[in-house]
Formats: sequence, C-alpha cells, structure tokens
Amino acid sequence: MSDIVLHPRVLELMASRICHDLVSPVGAISNGVELMEELGPAAGAEAVQLIANSAKQAGVRLKAFRLSYGAAGSDKNIGFKEIREAFSELVPGGGRIQTQYADDIGLVFSMPPTGFFKTLLNLLVLAEECLHGEGTLAVAAMADKSGVVVTLTGKNPTFRGDAAAALDGKIEVEALDARSIHAYLTGRFAAHFDLPLTWTAEEGRLVFLLKTAA
Repeated sequence: MSDIVLHPRVLELMASRICHDLVSPVGAISNGVELMEELGPAAGAEAVQLIANSAKQAGVRLKAFRLSYGAAGSDKNIGFKEIREAFSELVPGGGRIQTQYADDIGLVFSMPPTGFFKTLLNLLVLAEECLHGEGTLAVAAMADKSGVVVTLTGKNPTFRGDAAAALDGKIEVEALDARSIHAYLTGRFAAHFDLPLTWTAEEGRLVFLLKTAA
C-alpha cells in the first residue's frame, strides 16, 4: 500500500458531504416527531410513516458511508455481497438508473487485495453521479478477470465539474468542491491500495476500469 497524505480541506469537504446527505432524512424525522407532539394521536399513520421512511433512508446512507469512507470497507469480512447490497439500497432499482451485474463478476473476487471492495463501492457511487438522466450502470469482470469494468450508457454520461481531474489527482486541493470531493477520495483510495483505476469516455458512454493489481 502507498502512503497518501490528505489535506485538512479534504476532510472538511468529506464531512460536509456526509452531513449534507444526512440533513434531509434526519430533518424529516424531526418534522415527524414535531407533528406527533403537536397533533398527538391525530397525527396518525402519516407521521409514523414519515419517521419510518426517513429513518430507513438515513440508515441506508450511513451504511454506505461506513463502507465507502470508514475502516469497515477494508475489513476482510466485507465482500462483494455487502458492497452490492449497500449500493443497491442507495440506488434502488426501478428509478432513473438501471444497475446490471454480469454473471461472471464473482470470478474477480476469489482473493481480492485489501481495499478493493471499498474502492469499488466508491467507484460505483461516482459512476452513479455521472449519470445525469436515465441510463444504465453495468458491472462486469474484465476479459482477463484482472479487475472490474463499470460501463455507463445513457444521455451523455459525464463527470460533474472538475471531478475527472479530481479522480486523476490532477487538481489543486484548494480547487476541490462538493461536486469533486468524492471523485478525489475515490482516486486517493485507489492509489493508497495500489489499485489501477482508469477511465475512457465517448459520446453516450463512460467506462471505468478498476484492476486488482498493477
């Protein structure tokens, strides 16, 4: 593994991202509680449902953050099943994005290196952010089974702002913002765990390659 030093600004932006994504569901829980306090039994099932749905949403996001940013993602007991489950809960099917997993994907994961699954989850979240409308996110094994290929198809899938430069580490820390911080962290995790991560783009298609070794 390679040593990666993170500037305090990176940690600030990461914390801001986590808080931003949790504000909505936590706020909705608070609203539900206030409604029950004001109306009592009259609040009925609506308030209870609001609290239940919001708590579930907050739990889904916390689970994803724990695996993508926390030490849990590098735990030896975490496998592709847990990563797929966390991402599927975060981006459920039936919405604007259809996620597809090839049958041969398990062939890559017999003995993946430390940090591979953490980096893969971060990559999937980044890929989802690159789809600005309806589209497909497909995950498959590379032809030689040396890694994973994530393919986005849709209406011009592209990086947001400076996310491409952030992923490649070709950006000044001071230039990072809310739109590029996750891409930056994804690239730094890949570098730290010595996992080659590359991408190519063409009209209507964006492809990421994450290899298990250089």
